Amino acid sequence: FEASQRLELYRRIRGARYPLPPQLSPRAQALITLMLDPEPTARPSLQDLLDHQFFTQVWGRQG
Repeated sequence: FEASQRLELYRRIRGARYPLPPQLSPRAQALITLMLDPEPTARPSLQDLLDHQFFTQVWGRQG
């Protein structure tokens, strides 16, 4: 997260407004979006992350 002023930085964090590098795959972008959900209870568990397509595609692992 980047901003010129602290208040704007907080707004971006709380609003989940951040740029994702365009060179990231759609699966990587989706994973990052899940992990940075501003609502802590909505964030995935470690097992959910490991079961995410980003990792299962790389490791060939399901469940």
